[in-house]
Amino acid sequence: MNARFFWIALILIGISWIANSFYAYSKQLNEPIFLDHYIETSIQDTFYLTFYYLTNKNDRTTVTSVSTGEWVGHPHGYHYFGEQVYNDRIFANHVLRKIEVQFDTYLPESDHLEEFSFTEMDVYFSDGKQITAPIGMVKLRPFHYEESPLKQSSSTSGSFYNRAHYSAIEPLTVDAITSSFQEAIQDNFLIKVHAPSTPSVTKRVYNDSQNDWDDLPALDLKDITLPFNMETKDFLSVYSTIAPDFNAVLELQIHVSGTTASGKSFSTTDSYFHYPYLEQKDVNEIIKRKTKEDSDE
Repeated sequence: MNARFFWIALILIGISWIANSFYAYSKQLNEPIFLDHYIETSIQDTFYLTFYYLTNKNDRTTVTSVSTGEWVGHPHGYHYFGEQVYNDRIFANHVLRKIEVQFDTYLPESDHLEEFSFTEMDVYFSDGKQITAPIGMVKLRPFHYEESPLKQSSSTSGSFYNRAHYSAIEPLTVDAITSSFQEAIQDNFLIKVHAPSTPSVTKRVYNDSQNDWDDLPALDLKDITLPFNMETKDFLSVYSTIAPDFNAVLELQIHVSGTTASGKSFSTTDSYFHYPYLEQKDVNEIIKRKTKEDSDE
C-alpha cells in the first residue's frame, strides 16, 4: 500500500514538473526586449548612453556592439571578474540587464556634428545574433555653452521629484518652459512652477514623496500664464516628476527660455534622470505590450 502511494506521489511530482517546464517555456522571449528610453543629451568627443533590456534567465549572451546610422557604440563595464553576464534584477522567468554604451563621435573634418535622433538601433550579441530593437527615442545635440541671466542657485534630485531653483541677476521675461519629448510622453512627465506671481502658500513640504507633489507651493505648468516678468533677485522654482506607473528610462532636459530687458535671448537648462525599479507585474506588462506591438507590425 505504501509503495502504491509512493508511485502515485512520484507520478504527480513528474506531472507537476512537466507542467512547470511547459509554463516556463511558454514565457521565453524570442529575442531581448529593450525598455523605452527617452534621452536628450549633448554630443561631446566621447559620450555614454545607458540602455536597459529584458531577456530570458538562461540567456548567457552579452551585447558586443550597437549601431544606428553612422554612430557605433561598444559596451563597457557591468561585467564582474569571472562572470560572463551581469543581471541588474532577476525575475521569475526573465532578467533585467543594462549596458553603458560608449560612442566615439570622431568624424572627418569635412563633417560637422549636428542634431541627430533615433528610435531604434541594431544590437549585436556575442553569439552572432543581431536584432533591430525599438528603444524609445534618443536625441543628440551639439554641445553649446549657455550664458544666462537666470542663474541656477540649487538643484535637488529626490526619490519622487526633482527641484531646481533659479534667481534673476537682471530684469527679464520668461517666454517658455519646455521639456524634452513633450508630445511623446505627454502626461507621464509633470512640471510645476513657482514664479514671482504664484500665489503664496503657507503649507510647507518636508519629504520627497508622491503626496508632497500635491502640496507643493507651485502651479502646474499648464496653469502658468506665459510670458511672465522677473525683476533682479526674483526667484523661480521648477519641480518635475513622472507618473508612478511610467516604466521608462528618462534623461530629459527642462529648458527655461526668454529675453532680457535689453532684448537679448537666453536659455537655461536643468536635467532630469530616472531609471525605473521594476516589479514582476511591470515586467509582465512591458513584455505583453512590446510583443503585441511587434505582432501588430
